[in-house]
Amino acid sequence: MQKDKIRLAIIGCGGMARAHLNAYIYLKNLGINIFDFVAMCDVDLNRAQEFAVTAAESQGGVQPSAYVDVNEMLDKESLNAADICGPHFLHHSLAILCFEAGLDVIVEKPLAVTIRAGHKMIQSAETHGRILATAEQVRRWVGPRTVEWLINKEKMIGQPRMFFRQGIGGPTDPENLLRDEPMVWRRDKLTSGGNGIIDGGVHYVDLLIYFFGEPDEIYARVENLNQFQFRAEDGRYVSQTVEDTALATITFKNGVIGQWVSTSAAPGHGMGYNCYHGSLGSIYSGGGYPEQPELQFWDGVRREKDDLQKAYMGSLSQEEKNSLFPHDITEGVALEVYDFLDAAQARRRPELDGVDGLKAQAVCNAIYESGWCGESVKFDDVYNERISGYQDEINDKWGI
Repeated sequence: MQKDKIRLAIIGCGGMARAHLNAYIYLKNLGINIFDFVAMCDVDLNRAQEFAVTAAESQGGVQPSAYVDVNEMLDKESLNAADICGPHFLHHSLAILCFEAGLDVIVEKPLAVTIRAGHKMIQSAETHGRILATAEQVRRWVGPRTVEWLINKEKMIGQPRMFFRQGIGGPTDPENLLRDEPMVWRRDKLTSGGNGIIDGGVHYVDLLIYFFGEPDEIYARVENLNQFQFRAEDGRYVSQTVEDTALATITFKNGVIGQWVSTSAAPGHGMGYNCYHGSLGSIYSGGGYPEQPELQFWDGVRREKDDLQKAYMGSLSQEEKNSLFPHDITEGVALEVYDFLDAAQARRRPELDGVDGLKAQAVCNAIYESGWCGESVKFDDVYNERISGYQDEINDKWGI
């Protein structure tokens, strides 16, 4: 018996939404015909219409409708799934509207602008019996999958002990505080929830949880060292209200401890790498994520990335390959949206649901909370909203 197709809307047609749109089209081009684009929605009608035209080319010229108002779209269209790529401060309200209308939802990271907003999303999904998936692409890449296999399945580095991640760089002309760039929502704490730590950084935290399990305690210093000002819509220069620097120590319940340094306020020599050490050796990769993992044992013996990734892929059963890399897909965004569509059609739990997304976010929020109060904080206290000082003004602003 053929299952009904997913009738999909994309809400928010900005930068990352383009990657989602392309990923869905990639699935269609592979012959994965389990969904139709039905609607596109954005505050800028031109962007929604552009997405609709592009989508139509992948489904025989049938063009989705374009909207600027989510309520109107939900009222007029017969939908059962939505992909939300709007600004962070709108994630919870958009998702809840969709759940109330009977839609399953995938939400771009971070799950929500605050922990409280995320809990409201999870509760609404449960109340209405809908699926809430967190869009998380990085752990789905072959490199990070290989690292998890090396650490937890093959025990190649022995007992995990510690990790280090450095992302260090600086601006051009750091003495020019007035930047000729717009004051976009990502530079405002009330609309973004934070800067690099909660935005791209939540990918890295998801990997840490994937590798090491439940977090325990976080201590951090968080600063806005550059004190840059950006152009507001009225032409005035206004200061960004999010961090440009964070230095964090994170401890996991299994005893693993590590340091994460992220700054764009360090002119001069920059660097970017991540490394995971155990009792027998280490796994190293340049860049922000372990895309190119290299293994080195205590005696200096090395195994390079191509060998490691080939060994990992060769270790998978056909069932595991079908689950982790369905249709031989290895691109992260395509995998995350396929997982969502398949979960919605099969009525199963996605690999990363709302709780998974909120746990990764809670480590990022714990970094902010520790920086705000000047003390170490417990992960459980942040996740369960017993500590929320940094987030209080955001919750107050949006009535969360």
